[in-house]
Amino acid sequence: QISGIAHDSRKVRPGDLFVCTVGLSVDGHAFAEEVIERGAAALVISQRLDDRLMAEANRRHVAVVEVENCSAALAHLARAFYGDPSADMVVVGVTGTNGKTTTSWIVRHLLEELDHQVGLLGTIQYSAGDHRLSPEGQVWVPEDEDPCQYESGVGGGNLWPYQGRYDVPNTTPDSLQLQQLFAGMAALECTAVSMEISSHALAQGRTAAVDVDVAVFTNLSRDHLDFHGSWEDYRQAKLSLFRSLRDPQRQRAVINLDDPEAHHFIEAASRVPIVTYSLEDPQAVVSAQSVQLSLFETALDINTPDAQIQVVSPLLGRPNVYNLLAAAAVGVAIGSDPEAIAAGLEACPGVPGRFEMVDEGQPFAVIVDYAHSPDALERLLRSVKEIGARRTILVFGAGGDRDRGKRPQMGRIAHDLADVVFVVNDNPRTEDLKQIVADVVSGFPIDVHNAHPDTYFNWLQDMWHMRHTGEWSEMMRALKCQNGVRRYVIEERFYAIRIAIAMADEGDAVIIAGKGHEDYLDWKVNWTDRRKHWFDDRQEARDSLQRVVALQESGIDTRNLPWSQVNR
Repeated sequence: QISGIAHDSRKVRPGDLFVCTVGLSVDGHAFAEEVIERGAAALVISQRLDDRLMAEANRRHVAVVEVENCSAALAHLARAFYGDPSADMVVVGVTGTNGKTTTSWIVRHLLEELDHQVGLLGTIQYSAGDHRLSPEGQVWVPEDEDPCQYESGVGGGNLWPYQGRYDVPNTTPDSLQLQQLFAGMAALECTAVSMEISSHALAQGRTAAVDVDVAVFTNLSRDHLDFHGSWEDYRQAKLSLFRSLRDPQRQRAVINLDDPEAHHFIEAASRVPIVTYSLEDPQAVVSAQSVQLSLFETALDINTPDAQIQVVSPLLGRPNVYNLLAAAAVGVAIGSDPEAIAAGLEACPGVPGRFEMVDEGQPFAVIVDYAHSPDALERLLRSVKEIGARRTILVFGAGGDRDRGKRPQMGRIAHDLADVVFVVNDNPRTEDLKQIVADVVSGFPIDVHNAHPDTYFNWLQDMWHMRHTGEWSEMMRALKCQNGVRRYVIEERFYAIRIAIAMADEGDAVIIAGKGHEDYLDWKVNWTDRRKHWFDDRQEARDSLQRVVALQESGIDTRNLPWSQVNR
């Protein structure tokens, strides 16, 4: 009798079934001997074990089953073991490059308006109703005390350990965790699930045993090519979700008609009814008109097959109009009445780290957003301009160990669309931060790089590093050069946020992009030690806003670098 399923040898208990999945860096077959010693009752393999291990398995009465693909087998074994817990739930799966998180959160509120107890799976959290869940589907309880729970910020250079805080390992959990989470949601009486489905999950078959009722396509643009290898492979991964829809009586596809890739998704979903949505095409099943954007709210009329509804939402910017339309289309797809759709959309108060405003009563906007791809950054900057910002001051970077090709693209977008730019640290992981910054800065046009031809050194680099190496004259020269083009390189995110906020005037918008809800930085603190430490853009922005007023009232001019005393 099987008492549990595992694909991590460290978690195997006596009586468990161990599935030897083959990952990107680890092959589960290498741990077959260890799990036999731990008391596994059965092994699922895709590569034959050597004679010695087979003999040991026979001696211990360990069943060994060979399959073609262990990862595919794991998905179906887990679903069967946990009793297919999502079968009786309404499952809405959202995929696309941008908008997955916000759309899934709005859908969650829509489903709650329809009296569902809703599970949520995505980048920010796994939850069932008001309960956060661990990746194994248990109600989350912190294992350690959070050492920075009462801190207002990191305090400049303090590397607070990242512990006692809620975090999820993947946007879409692995296939075993998915079924464990569904089982945990079922135990907490969930009747619906709103989930993000990433391209990684689709390519790796994590959702192969998830029976999605409504699949949502938001948009497609460059991202994750470090994993997929090519644009076509990335697109095919996304399309696979829609090709899996086969039941026209129950399943529906929701597709953004304005995206250039929409026709591919319409073709892939051709076996089921399709609900299209659009901001530009009034012939879409769900469309918008009379859109009013501001720094305070978004108002729009949404046309549905049954009625036109009026929606006023705290979600800001044009990308959120698309997210609201996507959620409204989900409502149409599951047969909701227009009034319930409107109420559900308006019930979403906002999404952590997604166009999130930090308000301490200042006369300018501070916006924290997760935008970390070229398309997302462009949409964000255009949206901020569109809602009336006088000047945009951007703080952003690029993650390490990820697609290097997008870094110069993001640098060029930042230059073209922001008035002031700070290039900073953003989860370098195992990569050299200076190389990441250089990749981003290489996207600035040649006239920026040549703006100071009389300067004999690279002035588009971190000026504070020059201070530590004793090169004071070069540091002051770099400051002058960077001031001249309003393009700054400050690797310490802590300082860049404070300088950007201190530089802002009435009507400006400070945009802190790339990390959004993430409350950590992930990097090598020395040659051998990679770690996470606590860092929250929202917290740092709030702390900065509280402190900068006192600085300015004391007579410090913070409009340029270095700060100086105002002559009185």
